[in-house]
Amino acid sequence: VLVVGGGAFFGAPVLTALASLRAGADWVTVAAPKSVSSVLASFSPNLIVQPLSAGAGAGILVEEDVPEVLDLVRRHDVLVIGMGLGAAEETKTAVRRIIEDEASRRVVVDADGFYGLRLPIETERGERGERGERVEGEEKSVVLTPHAGEFAKIPRKRETETKAEAEEFVKDFSAANGVVTLLKGATDIISDGVRVKLNRTGNAGMTVGGTGDVLAGLVGAFFAVPTVEGFKAATAAAFVNGAAGDLAFEQKGYGLLATDVVENIPKVLSLRL
Repeated sequence: VLVVGGGAFFGAPVLTALASLRAGADWVTVAAPKSVSSVLASFSPNLIVQPLSAGAGAGILVEEDVPEVLDLVRRHDVLVIGMGLGAAEETKTAVRRIIEDEASRRVVVDADGFYGLRLPIETERGERGERGERVEGEEKSVVLTPHAGEFAKIPRKRETETKAEAEEFVKDFSAANGVVTLLKGATDIISDGVRVKLNRTGNAGMTVGGTGDVLAGLVGAFFAVPTVEGFKAATAAAFVNGAAGDLAFEQKGYGLLATDVVENIPKVLSLRL
């Protein structure tokens, strides 16, 4: 799993990476601006942090970082992008280029990644595809994991008022844009444009910051399995994230932290449901 994040905010990509590791990912790399990479690495000895040097002075992801990021993308099974990147214009452009490049085949977009998202996603041919050939099973698959506030920033044709309308809208939105959408809320709504699943695990204590970053890491870990499609990865991640949060709530109540959710992931995965 490759996590591209950090810059404006330090902790978010760390939570994403740790969640992926706790979910069973064998190798997780965090690519972050050089100026913050040492801070990220200091959070845990389990993290592999790749400093992005092009935008070192700016402390944010910039367009000059794109080639280095795409090289990393080619060496990982899934890209998770957005956590803590901030909303600088050059960061938005860099995010858009990374997501749209043909090297990015399995992508999870969260948080600040939505600032640079352009829908429907157009794939740009990269250095390895100048002949334009397509390999079977190589089509881009994108999972979006917005909460209501982030979802509102994504251009859409209409608003929703009821829960039933929200479910139908998420389905229509996913179909129109060729993505899997995991709309986070008291009840998570997941759709690939054809199927719709609802997840009701989780609790009010999980409104604490960082639990969405944990969810993105879970999606990335499950999506890294070649036989697991985006819809199933998102559905499983929503359930596990909420269930881990429920265990954390039993232990810490409303004082739970996102790291408590991370530490309960293995317990949920070990349950025989």
